[in-house]
Amino acid sequence: MAEPLHCVAPESVITGWDFSTGAVKCLAFDLEGRTLAEVRLPTDLWTAGGVSELNLMQLEGQARSTTRAMAARLRDLGRLDHWAAGGISATHHTSGRIDRDRTQVRRAICWNDHSLATYHAVGLARLGGQEAVRKLIGGPWAIRYSLSHLVKDEETLADEDWRRTNRILPHGSLAAGYLTGDFEGASVSAAASTGMMDLRTAQWCRPMLDALGKPEHRELAWQQLPHIRDQGELIGPLSASLALEAGLDEQHRPLIFPTSDDQQAGLVGGGAVDAGQMAVILGNSAVVNSSSDQLPQSGLLDAMRLNWGPYLWMRCYNNGAQFLDRVVGERPDWEQLEQQARTCVPGVEGHGVLPFVAPEPSLGVGMARVVWYPLEPAEPGQRFRAALEALAYLIARGVREHEEAGQKVTRITVSGGIARSDLMCEILASVLDRPLERLQSFEGPALGAAVTALAALENHLRRQKGVEPTFTVADAVARMVKFRAPVRPNPTWHEAYQEGLRTFEQRLQG
Repeated sequence: MAEPLHCVAPESVITGWDFSTGAVKCLAFDLEGRTLAEVRLPTDLWTAGGVSELNLMQLEGQARSTTRAMAARLRDLGRLDHWAAGGISATHHTSGRIDRDRTQVRRAICWNDHSLATYHAVGLARLGGQEAVRKLIGGPWAIRYSLSHLVKDEETLADEDWRRTNRILPHGSLAAGYLTGDFEGASVSAAASTGMMDLRTAQWCRPMLDALGKPEHRELAWQQLPHIRDQGELIGPLSASLALEAGLDEQHRPLIFPTSDDQQAGLVGGGAVDAGQMAVILGNSAVVNSSSDQLPQSGLLDAMRLNWGPYLWMRCYNNGAQFLDRVVGERPDWEQLEQQARTCVPGVEGHGVLPFVAPEPSLGVGMARVVWYPLEPAEPGQRFRAALEALAYLIARGVREHEEAGQKVTRITVSGGIARSDLMCEILASVLDRPLERLQSFEGPALGAAVTALAALENHLRRQKGVEPTFTVADAVARMVKFRAPVRPNPTWHEAYQEGLRTFEQRLQG
C-alpha cells in the first residue's frame, strides 16, 4: 500500500516543466494528477551544417517566460498561493557551457546532433572501446552522450573558451539555474546521461576524460563539472528576481528540486518505477524505457541511473512523430485519418515503409532512409496505417532488446502524442501480443517531473519535522499517475503482424 502524504498541504499545486528540443511546456497539477493550467512555448534550434544546438539565452527566456505565464494562469484560478513546488524534465544527453557570469560560452549540443559520430569514434578508440568503458562506468558510452560534445570541443572550441568556461551543465541543470540562480549541481539522472558518471556509484569517473586528447582539456573539464545532487537535495526556491517579475510573494516562492532527464521523467510519468515495468513514449522520438534493479546483462542498450537509485534501461529511436509528420503532413485531419486507416487490413495489403527520416545508429542506419515497399500508397489512410505499423515494429525490437538483456517485463505503459491514436495503441498491443496500460495524461515528462517534485517536497518537509518513513517516488506515482482501461491485442491481427515484423526486419537488413 502506498504511503500517504503527511506534510504537503492537500490544496498544493505542483508544476512540471518539460524542456525539449521541440518545445517547452509548464503544466500545473493538483495532488490527484489533474492538469489545472498549462503554458507552451516553441524552441528554435540551430541546425546549420547538420548540428542540433540550443541557444542558452533562449533557454533562460523560456524559464522566465513560462514562470511569469504560469503565475498569471494560477492567479486567474485563485491558486497562486497554493503553488508549492516544481520539477524539471529536460532532454537527455544535452549540455552547454556557461562562464562565471552565467552567460553562454557555447550553445547546448542536443541529443539528436548527428555531427557527433566521428568524435565519439575518436574518443572511444582512445579509451579502448566499449568493454573498457563498461569497466569504468558500468554501461556503454553512446554517440549522443555529452562526453562526445567535449571531444568535438577539442576541434571546434577556442582554448580561450575552454578556459573561461565556469560550468559544463546538462539541459535540466541549466534550466534549474535560470529558475533559481543555482548553477552548481546536476542530478544523478542528468549526470548519468553524460557518459562521465559511474552508474554504480553515482560519482564522476575521471578516467572517462581520457577520451580527450589534451591533458589540459581533461583538467579543465574535471574542474568545470558540477557536483552530483541527491534526489532529496533542494536546489532552491524560485529566485527573488523571478518571483518579483512573476508577482509572487517573496516569502512563499515555489521550491525547485533536482531535475530529471526526459527519459527518467517519461518513465515516472508512465508509472514505471518498479523493476520490470516498462514505459513506451511515443513522442518526437520513439522510446522504450524500463526500470531495473541491475544493469543490462548483455547488448548495447543505453543504461542510466535514476535519481532514487535503480537503473533505467533505454532504447531511444530518433524517428517518431517527425516521421509521421513526413508521411501525413504537419496539420492533418487526425480523426479522418484514423477512420480511413481503420478500414485497411493489417499489413495494408503488403505495403510497408522503413521510417528513418533521421539516422538510427542503434540499427546500423547511418543516414536518412525512408523507403516504401513495393511503393508508396496513394490513399492517406493506407500511408497512415503503414506508418503506425512501422513504428510499432521499431518498438517491438526495443522490447525484445530489453528482454534479451535480462529484463523480465511485467507491465508496459504507453504515453506521448502518438498514443492519442486509439489505432496506434491497438496496433502496438497486437504486434507485442501484450496488453498496454494507457495513461490518462499524454504529458508524460511534465507529469513525471511533477511527481518526482512531490516526492522530494514531502521528504523535505518530513526531514524538517522529524517525520518517518520516507515517501518514495512510487508513493507519489500511486497518488498522481492515473490509467485508462487497458488496450488489449486484437487476436485477428496477430498472424499478420508477426509476419509484418519479420518482413520489416528483413528489409532493414537489406
